Amino acid sequence: MGELLALLTALLYSGAVIFYKKSVVDAPPFALNLFKNSVALVLLAVTTLLLGQTALTSIAPRDLAIMLASGAIGIGLSDTLFLTTLKRLGASRTALVDCLYSPFVILFSYLTFRETLTTHVLAGGMLIIGSVLLSSRRGFGAPMPRKDFWGGCAIGAAAMATVAYAVIMVKPLLHQYPLALMSAIRMTGGLLVLLVALPFRADRKSVVAILKPNENWKWMLAGAFLGSYLSIITWLAGFKYSQAGVVALLNQTSTVFILLFAWMFLREPMTRIKLLAAGMAFAGVAILLY
Repeated sequence: MGELLALLTALLYSGAVIFYKKSVVDAPPFALNLFKNSVALVLLAVTTLLLGQTALTSIAPRDLAIMLASGAIGIGLSDTLFLTTLKRLGASRTALVDCLYSPFVILFSYLTFRETLTTHVLAGGMLIIGSVLLSSRRGFGAPMPRKDFWGGCAIGAAAMATVAYAVIMVKPLLHQYPLALMSAIRMTGGLLVLLVALPFRADRKSVVAILKPNENWKWMLAGAFLGSYLSIITWLAGFKYSQAGVVALLNQTSTVFILLFAWMFLREPMTRIKLLAAGMAFAGVAILLY
């Protein structure tokens, strides 16, 4: 069950990335994140009610604070950074930057739980970084200025670092509380940090305008349903019901799915360099998690 859920997560996440890419053409990343988190929180709240997972009083105050903080970092902050990367780099290049998630998980696991770092971790990390470097070549698709490319990569790396740290924060709690309830609490934390930041943004009027019904909602709703509702639950469930290394490796097959879906639905070119970069990235993840 854990392995199937992990593979399903990769498929759902990849589909969501395609919808997010269509959405960020007209919606600022911050506005899109605020929208999708609001939709996801409603869906998660309904799910917890239907499953009877409403025992908030049974959660220790410290654990509740950790869940909220994890959501603020891993959903509120990280998803905004990720959507900014997607807008700047496109789906294919973002898929490779996304592979930095695994090295960051391993790094934070070492720093937090003193899990062992070995030479094969460095080898896998170098392959992933090499795949990102390869994606800067002209044959990868539409060329872009180096400043824009490296700026997008830096933002993407920050997105992967924050989401990795957020999942390490709640890792010890996964077997203590129901998944739907945990997901709803984390989503609440992610939404709260955006609502607090909204009044201080210079573009707050345009952000609010995006939240009103418009043509772009069909992509935004589809992305929210797949990426911020279904995949959030299956992602945590995979880590709960199977070994973390196996789950993380199956999650990372999203790199291949995103490249394929970007070629099929976004008309991003499929080139030899792109296939080589994807192979390097996936091999790096496999070595990291073997």
